[in-house]
Amino acid sequence: MFSTDLAYVHDVGFGEFAERAAPEVIRILRKRGLSRGRLVEVGCGSGTLARHLVGAGYDVVCFDVSPAMIRLARAKVPGARFRVASLTEAPIPSCHAVMAIGEVLTYVSPGSAGPGLAVPVRQFFTRVHEALRPGGVFIFDFIESAERRTYPAKSRGGSDWAIVARADVDRSGRMITRRLAIVRKIGQQFRRSQELHRVRVYGRDAIARALARAGFTFRMSQSYGRYRLMSGSVAVIAEKSGTVPTRL
Repeated sequence: MFSTDLAYVHDVGFGEFAERAAPEVIRILRKRGLSRGRLVEVGCGSGTLARHLVGAGYDVVCFDVSPAMIRLARAKVPGARFRVASLTEAPIPSCHAVMAIGEVLTYVSPGSAGPGLAVPVRQFFTRVHEALRPGGVFIFDFIESAERRTYPAKSRGGSDWAIVARADVDRSGRMITRRLAIVRKIGQQFRRSQELHRVRVYGRDAIARALARAGFTFRMSQSYGRYRLMSGSVAVIAEKSGTVPTRL
């Protein structure tokens, strides 16, 4: 998933979400008294959000399951620390905030946790809560509806790349399959690859129950601050009870 060429295409052609969400994420942190300290980003992609966070003065630790994405991120943000690891295994250090923006949770396989929620997601919420200091913040988003999130084959391209993508949903409405065909020009050669991504649709109530069980208070909305998410997506700002330390 997100091998070398798709990671490149995502970085140069589809970075708008992280670019536009980043200033709002920083505002959310600062409104909660988190102007400094260690932040952890799970599913960091090519490092766009991390670049903004480092620029704002935070100590940033990042994880992503794609080695290609981590290579891009390390080159883009030398001031952050990066490691190849999935959401299910990333060792989350003690921190003031954890972020997983850009539908990161949807890439976790369903497991057997009960209607609509994956076992690894429930475990991830618990691990995040344990890693956060009192007053810490957990920021993420997920897909709650496949409506308007499927599409017939469509294409997009740049000077040295092109991608054709199609998205379908299964009969349950809980699993979206994205089929991606990528062409990238390397010198005078053209390289072709394909990827198939399955992403999970989660019920809002199931996410809420899991957050509460992990010990969070939280708020759900359709936006990160002034940046409104795509149709069917939900932004979550969750907090661990306690007071933010005066010295971070």
